[in-house]
Amino acid sequence: LVDMHVHVPFRETQCGPKGPEYTYRLFLAPGVTTSRTCGFGTDETLIEHRRLGAANKMVAPRIVVMGTTGEITTADEGREAVHKLDKLGTDGIKMIPRSNITAEILSAMGEEVRDLDMKAGIAVHIPQSSELDAVSASEAVPDYLTLEHTYGIPQAAIPGSQSIPPDYNYSDEVDRFRWSGHVWTEADQYPDDVLWVLDTMIENGTVWDPTMAVYEINREYELPSRWRWLDRYTAPGLLENWKPDPSRHATYHFNWRTADEVAWKRKDQIWMRYLKAFADRGGIVTAGTDCGFMYTLYGFSIVRELELLQEARFHPLDVVKIATTNATASMGLDHLAGGVQKGFTADIAIVDGNPLDNFKVMYGTGVPRYSEDRTQMVQGGGVRWTIKAGALYDAKALLREAEEYVAELKG
Repeated sequence: LVDMHVHVPFRETQCGPKGPEYTYRLFLAPGVTTSRTCGFGTDETLIEHRRLGAANKMVAPRIVVMGTTGEITTADEGREAVHKLDKLGTDGIKMIPRSNITAEILSAMGEEVRDLDMKAGIAVHIPQSSELDAVSASEAVPDYLTLEHTYGIPQAAIPGSQSIPPDYNYSDEVDRFRWSGHVWTEADQYPDDVLWVLDTMIENGTVWDPTMAVYEINREYELPSRWRWLDRYTAPGLLENWKPDPSRHATYHFNWRTADEVAWKRKDQIWMRYLKAFADRGGIVTAGTDCGFMYTLYGFSIVRELELLQEARFHPLDVVKIATTNATASMGLDHLAGGVQKGFTADIAIVDGNPLDNFKVMYGTGVPRYSEDRTQMVQGGGVRWTIKAGALYDAKALLREAEEYVAELKG
């Protein structure tokens, strides 16, 4: 599996003194052999972890480093930022455009990424405060762009501006995510325009990484906050950081209403329908989680993303393709993009059960099932072995190590 949207925790207040090592074990345990990691001020450390993991001197998945830029105000500054990151050794670039990032600046950066052949390209998160939308971003960076999350597509399809109240404040995350729950419903009034946006993305070779798992809490807050694996495998600092708090990012559920959950449930149905349409029309979908926020625990959340892709009406075989060869091909990892066959690098998860029948068998907590003589319930499932580039990892032992580390942090 490939998780296409990862933030490795380095702050001790989140995951203690061994946060990355703990995180990497949680990734490998369900068979995540590659993580596309977005660093914010940690690019050099991630590059070193990439080297150590590749040499099997560190227990870690294959790390694709998406470098981050400082403030960019001109096309020349954008070009300079790309060259700086390429010289540093990052595989691509992760951008959260501020309001001053224009299509011209993004296009200049895209030209440099293409000339330097940074195969992981540019991953872009388009906020509503940006001049960009899915169409202008896609046209600015053909063939080297991944669109993250749900943003930018419905905004490009709605004629004019989204219907939001006059006192809307984008910097207030309750406002931001509350009204994000309505944008796909509004865009769905213009289905031909939405399909035109999707076709434009497809024509420009834009990849869509929807990261549905991280937003699931918006449609039913009580469910993700009580996942059965959280107590055993979650660092206490993470649990504390996920509690509703207006002073932190992505902890905006202190004023979350039933109406907001209903809006997000409706939004998800529409979002998933157009995600499937994008794939059916020839678009490339990948699987990412934005794990580490809103009760999405490293490793476990990628399995939940597979389940949500199946909810979006993808056949389980196609879900597996999305989370494996779609992802590796989108980053130019040709030695992995051929699947499980002779001549390609051995990245394999060996599972106690059939994921095509039930993706829940990939959770490290396993699934209850009848014994063969059907006389009692037994616990089965889970990934048994994870093979990364031919190196064998005992997946259950990795989970035990993560659980022991969490117990140590709890004192």
